[in-house]
Amino acid sequence: MPTATTPPTSSTLPPPHLFDILPPLHSLLTRLLLPPSPDGLTPSPDTATPISPKDLATAASSITNKIQKARTAVRELPGVEARIEEQEDVIAELEEESRRLRGVEEGIRMAARNRLEGTASEIGVGRADHGAMES
Repeated sequence: MPTATTPPTSSTLPPPHLFDILPPLHSLLTRLLLPPSPDGLTPSPDTATPISPKDLATAASSITNKIQKARTAVRELPGVEARIEEQEDVIAELEEESRRLRGVEEGIRMAARNRLEGTASEIGVGRADHGAMES
């Protein structure tokens, strides 16, 4: 289970490029808004080719396919089908588990501190006893 400090593994998430539809959409809209070439010649490769509104559906098919794949990928994510109430219940359980683990961690920290302090005082007593023996 990922925590706030550890990101989820990439294998559970769809690849980012699947959701990157804005650049192709922008390019398509740019082509749609371009005026038709007055001489009927094909523009150079570094310029966008104008598209007529009647060819829009065909030109947009790759974007439509990408959106469909993104929707499918999101539907397959774990927990997506859960209702909001179920998600809130899981969040509350995870917060309670987090509080419990923080308490356990603090208990371990205190026990370690007490043990170190006890060892330090035993060492101090041992030195005092050793000093008394030397005199």
